[in-house]
Amino acid sequence: MSAISVVIPMYNAEKYIARCLDSILNQTFTDFEVIIVDDCSTDNSVEIAKSYSEKFGGRLSLTKTKKNSGGGGYVPRNIGLKISRGEYIYFVDADDFIVETALEIFYTAATQSNADVVYMSHYYFYDKNDKFQEVVDGEAIKRGSEDSMTLTIDDSAENCRKLFAENGIYQMPWTKFVQRKFLLKNKIEFPQIISGGDFIWTIQVVYYSKRFLRLPIALYFHCDNAESVTRKKQEPDKKIVNSVKAFLMGAKALRDLSNKIDVLKNDKNYLHFAMRAFFGNCLARNFEARQQFSTIELFEILCEGLTDEWTAAFLFTVIDSEQNALLSANKRIAELEKIRE
Repeated sequence: MSAISVVIPMYNAEKYIARCLDSILNQTFTDFEVIIVDDCSTDNSVEIAKSYSEKFGGRLSLTKTKKNSGGGGYVPRNIGLKISRGEYIYFVDADDFIVETALEIFYTAATQSNADVVYMSHYYFYDKNDKFQEVVDGEAIKRGSEDSMTLTIDDSAENCRKLFAENGIYQMPWTKFVQRKFLLKNKIEFPQIISGGDFIWTIQVVYYSKRFLRLPIALYFHCDNAESVTRKKQEPDKKIVNSVKAFLMGAKALRDLSNKIDVLKNDKNYLHFAMRAFFGNCLARNFEARQQFSTIELFEILCEGLTDEWTAAFLFTVIDSEQNALLSANKRIAELEKIRE
């Protein structure tokens, strides 16, 4: 049994997987296993990953999904969790990488505080021009220079409030270092939906956590990869329909989740905030695509793409209203900037 299981979902990451594995190989903390779950890659990702087997001295294993899951890394992550043997689980995306002290800092913080979850509120965004900047969550912005490590004990409602209403907790799995027995005990897995599974997973992690440690240190480089599954180029009309379908699937997952999570079941405001946050996330992914169509064309795209015409018509009114509001706001901002010049 290892102290940490690093789980890496991988699909067509031949340009990035070596950099990712090098960052793990160079860790100051060495009591870990690496589990790569390949989602039926069609490039040289698997061969590159295999070439690292000897370097890790038996600490690296490679497995495959039976068929491509369709994106998001949810199925590979669930498989990785199932076969893991570490005391703690840490998910790393194949096109990202971590600083050399990341695992040591995570493990030390988790064991000293006996935390179920260590949440990293800062990270580095690494763009395609090899430039990076530190990004912080809403809680860090509010705290400013007083930002410090904090341990929340038995306060799931407060953690959920920060997640839903304040952007105070990031939903990305790699911002969380989690006790394996905690995930297994509470049966926390990624839902099988096409997009937004990170958010559903994070709600459960935040809610069930009895000891939630917030760590205001950037240990992770999240890379701008235009070729990733979640950002893969699609035709504008398909992108719109797929993001709306993702919302509908996510809304059902949220409703199912509300039946077993008290904070969602007993306080409809939390469910409302969760639904709004998820809907906004889905809409943000197709804003540029929507701008390429007229109002009538957008309505026709939704009616053709969704089987239920009434659902399509309702969502169209919401999406069209949201888009007009955003366009008006952007126009006003541009006008103000022109005045300032």
